[in-house]
Amino acid sequence: MSDRVQAAQAEALRRFRRQGRQLAPLRLWVVAIVVLVALTSKPGIGLSGRHLALAVCLVVYLIEILGWPILRRDGVAARVGELAVLGASSIAIVVLQPNGVSELPGSAVVFIAGVSLSPAFAVAVGAAVTAGVAIAVGLAGGSSADIAASALLCAVLGITGALLRRYRLSQEATELLLARLEDARDDQARAAAAEERASIARELHDVLAHSLSGLSIQLEMVRKIAGKEDAPADLRAAIDGAADLAKQGLAEARDAVGALRRDDRLGIDQLPGLVAHFRRDFNLAVDYTVAGTPRPVAPDLGLALYRVTREALTNVARHAEGATTHVELSFDEAEVRLVVTDSGGAQSALAAEGSGWGLAGVRERIKRLGGDLAAGPSESGWSVVVSAPA
Repeated sequence: MSDRVQAAQAEALRRFRRQGRQLAPLRLWVVAIVVLVALTSKPGIGLSGRHLALAVCLVVYLIEILGWPILRRDGVAARVGELAVLGASSIAIVVLQPNGVSELPGSAVVFIAGVSLSPAFAVAVGAAVTAGVAIAVGLAGGSSADIAASALLCAVLGITGALLRRYRLSQEATELLLARLEDARDDQARAAAAEERASIARELHDVLAHSLSGLSIQLEMVRKIAGKEDAPADLRAAIDGAADLAKQGLAEARDAVGALRRDDRLGIDQLPGLVAHFRRDFNLAVDYTVAGTPRPVAPDLGLALYRVTREALTNVARHAEGATTHVELSFDEAEVRLVVTDSGGAQSALAAEGSGWGLAGVRERIKRLGGDLAAGPSESGWSVVVSAPA
């Protein structure tokens, strides 16, 4: 279950409880009216015979209706059982005190059944209580108009409760459907992006990687020929440098192809692997530390931090050979901070902040995310610092 669907369900539950609290005053009004009329009507409440029976039924009714959290989510059997007891006590009140508010206790039970039960159970409970109230009114000597009025009030309140329940369930279903639709759109977008990445990876592999591989082979042959022909040292050094750059470019092209083919998106979780890659494949003396309490960051920010680290380490490997490099990712309450520093080396390629197009590209990405990137000389060498809200 996705986070979006869980959020929709949590919001539905909060609204469910809020509606229950909104109906609480109505329940209290029913209780107040039933108690007031019962105390002032004849026969009254007493400790013997019919009076005691009326008192017991009234207490049972009050306990049930006050203890019933309207719109409760318990099992159906429990709700039907409690409503049966509540309905029986409301009918008994009509029989024992026909001069009281005969319609109100039973109609309140029918309303609760409509709000809290499925249509089939609500109809069964509502019909039973309505019939019981109508029969009790008739046995108490009520006219046909009184019987019809009691049945009509129960029916109206039952239908009102059922409509409220139907509206609530329809709203919940709509919100869950929208959440699942958004998830489906995200899945479709991810699938399209994966297909696009796979297409780019194929092009890189078939064109760039093959070309660089051929170039590396040719340069190796030229290097061997230059060694046999006793070529000048400057020429051999230039050939060696070109061969090394070709190998490095081929390795980076393969890394790019691998990154494009991965289903998981690059982020801060892959930083240890990235550092290990540069340590292993480029003989870069680099370590990685995390300060503060790690926490997930937005996917776009995680990707940007990964690319900043990769670009910074690539620059160190190219222009500060032999430098000691340190990568630190730190978290505080408001932001995440990435610092890449090296101990020094040839700085001509990074003589000015942002002179590298790679860093310029990730700087723009960081700024779009509300963060900032600074690159420049440090006390011992060169540093790249990124801070962004997270």
